[in-house]
Amino acid sequence: MGIVHFLAYRNYEESRVEANNAMMAMLAGSRLAEHMLGLASGSERMLPEIFPAVEHIGRMNLRVDSAQRLLADAESHLSAMAVPYALALHEDYVTTCLKLLQRARLINSQGVKSASPKNMHQKFEAAAGYTLSTVSVEQFDLLRLLRNAIIHAGGLPSADLLTVSRTLSAESAKNWEDLTGITPSVLVSSGRPVNLNQGELVAALAITKSLAEQLNEGLQKALPRDVWADLLCEDFRTELSKYTHEHQRARKLPGYARKNFSVIGLSRDEIKKAAQRAAW
Repeated sequence: MGIVHFLAYRNYEESRVEANNAMMAMLAGSRLAEHMLGLASGSERMLPEIFPAVEHIGRMNLRVDSAQRLLADAESHLSAMAVPYALALHEDYVTTCLKLLQRARLINSQGVKSASPKNMHQKFEAAAGYTLSTVSVEQFDLLRLLRNAIIHAGGLPSADLLTVSRTLSAESAKNWEDLTGITPSVLVSSGRPVNLNQGELVAALAITKSLAEQLNEGLQKALPRDVWADLLCEDFRTELSKYTHEHQRARKLPGYARKNFSVIGLSRDEIKKAAQRAAW
């Protein structure tokens, strides 16, 4: 089944890609900077003296050897910031999906309000009548608990994180190791702060991408066609508000539907009725 490229999905995907590119650029940049500083190895001068034209260098008033050590550890610090960001983007998208199910009266407002990172995927499954991949949901739960450890406990794993890291299904644990290069049971140890690296960032991006596509498929199966048609008109109005005349909209709207909602296969009559409901 294909993807419905409704506006909220496209915005999420764009944000996810931008976050991925930015974080990978910073990771590569830190390694490049560490390498370049090697050219000044042994210097007793401070970085602002050596690179006075570099913006913000004054905030890094260190000798070359100290700066190199700091840059060598940059990957873990960047990953510790990037993983929570990737999860926050995903959680916002899941909330959007739940609100679409609410429009179809498949979940009530209280159900949406009570959704949390811990239960939001399960709420989606119950409302949409659609089962997400067990592997993806298990891995997201591991990521969520890793994020909580980093943000709330100085990296120290909670009892829940220790349990989850040791009770993942064999398939989930193997896939996690393939993505990160380390097994969950080795990554998480009692009394030792969790150290995230590029592998965990790659996993966070890959797992949330997979879940987002599954949520999209679940919406396709759950939402009535009139909800999709109404969403089409809303997205069109948001993106192509310059087409205000009735004849312009009548000409452009079917093409917009084919481009972004082709999987739904809305008929011209369905689109016309949605435009009428939108008071166009």
